[in-house]
Parts: sequence; structure tokens; C-alpha cells
Amino acid sequence: MAAAGPGREGCATPRCYDGDPPAADAPIPRGSPLTRLDRPVHAHPEPEVEAARGPRLVEAGRSVVLRIAWIVCAVLLSLGSAGIIAGIDHQPGSDARAELTWAADEAIEPGLIAAAGDLDRLSTEVDKLATLGTEALTSLVGRDLVALDTSIQNGQDLITRIEADTDALRTRLAELPAADAGAEGRLSGEARRRYAGLVGALDATAGLRDSWTKLTTGSVAAIKLTKLLALHDQQTADAARTGTKGDYAGALAKLALSDATIAQTKKLRDDLSATVDVTILTMWIDRNAAYDKALRSLYVAVRSSRGKATPAVKRAIAAQQAALAQLPPDTRGLVLIMADVAQGGLNQAVITIEVARKRLSDASAALSASPSPQPSAAANP
Repeated sequence: MAAAGPGREGCATPRCYDGDPPAADAPIPRGSPLTRLDRPVHAHPEPEVEAARGPRLVEAGRSVVLRIAWIVCAVLLSLGSAGIIAGIDHQPGSDARAELTWAADEAIEPGLIAAAGDLDRLSTEVDKLATLGTEALTSLVGRDLVALDTSIQNGQDLITRIEADTDALRTRLAELPAADAGAEGRLSGEARRRYAGLVGALDATAGLRDSWTKLTTGSVAAIKLTKLLALHDQQTADAARTGTKGDYAGALAKLALSDATIAQTKKLRDDLSATVDVTILTMWIDRNAAYDKALRSLYVAVRSSRGKATPAVKRAIAAQQAALAQLPPDTRGLVLIMADVAQGGLNQAVITIEVARKRLSDASAALSASPSPQPSAAANP
């Protein structure tokens, strides 16, 4: 058996706790568990550990700083983008940036104000035309043909002046900067709106001449009808007076003239039927034509009977009396006829003129007192 080493007797293999205990003042080997167990917790780290920890702290600090820097950059970029978007949203041609268009708005302002004044005067002229149309309608219904002709002629002269003033104003508007290319970038929205309103209002005068022509046409037709109906009444009355004298041949000749006048009246009625309610006019013509026919039949019967009261003569007399009873007692029906004719031309013309006048008046009132936007105080140095 191998000899036992120093330590306890009988142990073949030396153990850590075998042998003599170390002296009290003997140093403890480095790395021994005792060095870790016996070291106070507040002891300073060893130099090697401290050296390894330093770079890691520096790296961690650098990462934190970089992250903070990125956050700051992101915030700055977002604020800058918001400013760009706000700048894009307030374009020079919008009222939100009045300082960008103020100079151009000030340059066009006198022209817009002057054009609004011209539009107001044009509205006054159209107003006068509406008054003339009303006067023409009143003269027609009252059968004042002289006053009717005067109103028509004055209206034609006024239409010519309105057209000339409209063309002149349209030319002046075309010369303003708002008509140039790129006006949307130089002028505010309010200035461009006023300009567009002025140009659009001029369209109201476009149909005035056509309306007045219809008024004139209706008036001429009414005047002609008045003359024809009056001529017919005179011709039939002359025929009746001639017949009472026993001159039946002469009475029949005069009734032939009445027939020709009725034929002209019917033709004029047919021409007006496309635009005018001719119901009353047709009734007037038919009743007068029926009386002429009955009177003609009476004279033929009396002449054939050689003055004797034959059954044929009696029947003719009864028919003539019945036709006479159907005639209007006075000329009030003629007034209604003139009113119907007026509805086809005069009334419609007056309405069209009134609509144009209202449109011009409203546009003038809305545009004359609409200043362009002023720049804010913050925008001015």
C-alpha cells in the first residue's frame, strides 16, 4: 500500500480539507473561493472588470444620444412639412394670402368699380325699356295707336343704345388684367369673382332686340286687326243702308267688299295662331261673317220675290235678326282681342325685358360694393 501523504492517517488520496490548516497570516491564493466569499460587498471592482465595463457604458450612451437625435430630427421634419403644406394650401390666388395678390387687386380695382358703374347705367336703360314696353301694352289695349307707335319707335332707339353700351363695356372688361393668362395666380378669388359677375351680367341684354321685335310684330298685327275690323263694320253698315233704300244690287256689291275684308282678317288670324290665343278673335270673325251671310241671303230673297213677303223672305228675315243678335253690342270685345294679340308678343316681350332689368340691377348692386381682400397686418412690414 502506498505510503500515506501528509495529513490524516489512513487516507490514500489527499483531500482539500486534509493537512494542516494554513497559518493565520498566510496569503489566500488568487481565485480561491474564499477570496469571493470573504470579500466585502462594498469593495471596489478589480481593475480588469472596471476596464471592460467602460467601453460598454460609452457605447450605450452613444446609442441613447443617437436615438434622441433621431427623435429631434423627426420632430423638426414634421414641423417643416406642416409649414410646407400650409404654404401650399394658401396659394397666391386665394383670399387666405391676400398679401400675395394685394398689388394686383389694387391695380384692377378702379377698372372693376368703373365697370360696375357702367353696368348700373345699363340697368337704368333697360329699366326705361321696360317702361316703354308697358306703355306700349297700355296704348294697344286702349286703342291709342299714335301713342303705341311712339312707344315702339322710342324702344327701338333705346335698344340700339343699349347694344352699343353693352359692346363698349364688354370691350373695356376684356382689357382688364383679369382677362390675361395667369390671372388666377395674380388676382384674389374675390377680384376674379367680381370680374366674372360683370362679364356674365352682360349676357342679360342679349335677347332684348328679339323681344322688342316680337313686341313690334304683335303691335303691328294688332294695329292691322283694328283697322280691318273697323273697315268691315263700315262696309257692312253701308251695305245695310243701301239695302233699306231698295238698292239690293248695290247692297250685295258692298257686302262683297265686307267678305274680302273678312278673308284678310282670317288670314291674319291664322298667322297669329302659332303664338297667340285667337279664340276671341275667331269668335268675332265668325259672328260678323255669319251676319254678312244672313244679310246677303235676305237681299237675294227680296230681290227674287220682287218685294213680296214670301216664305223664303220671311225665313231670311228671321235668320238676319238672329245673326244680328249674336253681334257684340259695342267694341269691348275688340279690346279683349287686342289683349289676346298682346299676350303673344307684347306681354312676353315685357316679361323678358323685366327679367333682364332685374338681373342687371342685382348684379350691379352685388358688385359695386365688393372690395377686394386686404392684406393682414402681420403680412405687412
